[in-house]
Amino acid sequence: MVMTSDEIKRMQVRVGTPADGFWGMKSIDACRNHLRSLMPHQNPWPKSDQKSLREFYGDPGDESNLVTIAFPYPMFYDGKAVTKTRVNKRCAESLLRILRNIKDLLPTHPDITDEAQDYGGVFNFRLKRGGSSYSLHAYGAAIDLDADDNTFRDSWPMKADMPLEIMEEFAKEGWISAGAFWGYDAMNHQATR
Repeated sequence: MVMTSDEIKRMQVRVGTPADGFWGMKSIDACRNHLRSLMPHQNPWPKSDQKSLREFYGDPGDESNLVTIAFPYPMFYDGKAVTKTRVNKRCAESLLRILRNIKDLLPTHPDITDEAQDYGGVFNFRLKRGGSSYSLHAYGAAIDLDADDNTFRDSWPMKADMPLEIMEEFAKEGWISAGAFWGYDAMNHQATR
């Protein structure tokens, strides 16, 4: 689903930029600054280069670095209920805190339920799309949410509709939400700085 002009205006107000319904460079910068302002002063996550990732998370694909966490609210993959996932042990507690905070938002923000409950995966031993380096999923340090409406190529927020409220919860733990920081791949949230 595409965000409406009114939804973009509300988001612009939230990130502190003029609410004109046009998501340009001023809105992008304001959104990034807003999310950075929520991040811990000492961001606990590694840089996203392969050397830093290996030093922090261990080798990509090494399943001995994974632990299983139970989702704190109903999640679904392709319409089927999913109750748990495997995630890198270095970011598992952080991801649980994020998901618990999102669960607490659901009663007062029913408009984010579809995105919050549409699970797209954590651990997947693979390379980045179109690249030769490993994806954060290969380390178990990224989660995809609502992949159907937030595809890799869709620009955020003009075509992708990942709610800012979800990105804010990831930011509070220092995670990067790709839609806000890269402008695309809004399904992806990763424990890097």
